[in-house]
Amino acid sequence: MEQCELSVIIPIYNGARFLKDTLDSVLAQTYTKYELILVDDGSTDATSSICEEYAKKDGRIKVLHQSNAGMSKARDAGYRMASSWTSIAFLDGDDIFAPDMFEAMMQYKDYDIVQVCSQNVNTNRISEYKMDDNPPQIEFMSGDRLLYRYFYADQNKGDIGYLWGLVINREYYMRMEPVIRRAEQALPQNYLNDVYCIPRFLLNTQRVVLLNKVYILHRISKYTDSRIIKPNALHYELALANKTNLDYYKKQKCHFAYDKQIVGFYLVILKIWYQTVTSETDLKKQKKYVRLVNKYYQEYYDELKKVHCNSVKEFIIKWTIMLFGFDKILWKLTVGNLRYGLMYKLQV
Repeated sequence: MEQCELSVIIPIYNGARFLKDTLDSVLAQTYTKYELILVDDGSTDATSSICEEYAKKDGRIKVLHQSNAGMSKARDAGYRMASSWTSIAFLDGDDIFAPDMFEAMMQYKDYDIVQVCSQNVNTNRISEYKMDDNPPQIEFMSGDRLLYRYFYADQNKGDIGYLWGLVINREYYMRMEPVIRRAEQALPQNYLNDVYCIPRFLLNTQRVVLLNKVYILHRISKYTDSRIIKPNALHYELALANKTNLDYYKKQKCHFAYDKQIVGFYLVILKIWYQTVTSETDLKKQKKYVRLVNKYYQEYYDELKKVHCNSVKEFIIKWTIMLFGFDKILWKLTVGNLRYGLMYKLQV
């Protein structure tokens, strides 16, 4: 049996609809020296049986069934099952991967982080998408430079800056664990370690490799948590996770990230406000989260006004955010209904 060099961890909650496609995509990898750890996070659909079915097919697959605890804790549980010497990769349970992805990434396993690009693809078009067969553009850089490329993406062949697009060296992961654990203490539900891990991973290393090519098709559908218009605990914690990142960038004096993050933070909290006032049926929760959004909106407003706009698009986004402060009803009827009402209804 081949020596395992990579632990691939997939947390899954009610992912039966697309899980087989994802697992087939992992098992089709040309690189074979990996173990695949599936964490069934208390699913109530056929996820559990699919995981067991695939574990019987391939001895590299390990399965853990646990009570629902959220994606972050499911990832942590998968990490604890991993072999102690391997590199670490976290994947989503509904994405599709180029067959040579692991092979390309593991060539640089001695670096702290290896990043590939992803592409958002609507679920009804994902089978039609053709990935580029050309070799990737290989770029060596510091973590803060990769973070800069996340915010200023014109040189990137696809999306970067997500936990599910990384291979992380085990020694580096272990060094960063205390930093990550301190950050997650601020998040009561701990759904979103993919949000708060990235800034901390990237601002603490000089040894990063970017394979500048799309290797991951990131599925977009109405079943994706972030695309569900009715608010849930994940949406509410997303605001806190983004606030945590905002404060971290300020503490680290990472000014370019702070300016970009503050706009992103406002877009997150305004989405939550719209979801809450249009779809939250629990009046106690509605009042609580409307108050929270109003508090966050005022807390950083003076900083928002100072943000410099480098394009017409950035100018429009900034002023749609500021419109909310002038007239919430007008914002809801225009920006809110267009961005979140109509567009989400059209989501497949």
